[in-house]
Amino acid sequence: MSATVESRPETHGVIARLGSCPLPIELSQLHLFDAGDKEAISFRFAFHDVPFSCTAERREGKPMLALVGDFGALPYTVEGAERRRSVQTILAAAKRRSGLDWTITRTQTIAVAGGIALDLPLTPRALVVGTVALLLRALPYLELLVEVLSAPKPLPQPGGSVTT
Repeated sequence: MSATVESRPETHGVIARLGSCPLPIELSQLHLFDAGDKEAISFRFAFHDVPFSCTAERREGKPMLALVGDFGALPYTVEGAERRRSVQTILAAAKRRSGLDWTITRTQTIAVAGGIALDLPLTPRALVVGTVALLLRALPYLELLVEVLSAPKPLPQPGGSVTT
């Protein structure tokens, strides 16, 4: 019974490519799947049911992380004037104190954006640390917004008036 071992060139296979990289592996320098030279690394996730997207890219040689969150639509005044005022109050405080850009877009959706410089090398750990740092700056306002936005809408009272 003879066994045949096939030798593959070092340039083939993901494991071989990983083995040839110095540690820690810098994501922006890793080209495992012949995807070409992509400048940016992007990912998405949800935190407290709010969808976020992140993009890390180099600016002047330094990796920067940009985070954007979408809270959905600003409540209409007819749906609840008090809820709308509460959201606007929270957003005003968040703009002043969090260091992030909280906005109501032209389409009346609530968004938050922020950026942070990342440490080199650009590793998965650096991406997570940067993302968490931005989320911690947003956290108290994010939790308040989620609570106000997810509160049940007031029911109309007989006679056409609404109580909160």
